[in-house]
Amino acid sequence: MKPTVYIASPYTKGDVAANVRFQCEIFDLLLADKKVLPVAPLWSHFQHTLFPRPYQEWINYDLEMLRLYDCCLRLEAKCEAINYRNNLSTGADGEVAAFKKMNKPVFYSIEELYTWVEKLKKRKNLNL
Repeated sequence: MKPTVYIASPYTKGDVAANVRFQCEIFDLLLADKKVLPVAPLWSHFQHTLFPRPYQEWINYDLEMLRLYDCCLRLEAKCEAINYRNNLSTGADGEVAAFKKMNKPVFYSIEELYTWVEKLKKRKNLNL
């Protein structure tokens, strides 16, 4: 069973479109690598365009869902095409704090995440 990974990255600070695109790109990369089951919470952006809700409702929803995931991947949003980088995010920082409070791991790079996944696989094989 693959671990579920919550992707935490900027949304409302900076370029919203670039932030959403970045998270979708990371989701696609993680899914293609087939090592984890990624979760892209910024998909709520598309739900919000059709059925808007107050920002705090989305934050509350995300925080309630965090208990379902194994770990968090906190990344800086990047878009090379427009020379964009942004790491500022009150929401993502709050999600990281919530994961830490639940004693769930938080990673700051895909490489760090994948190292953890490999260690998990080795531990599971030893326990068979």
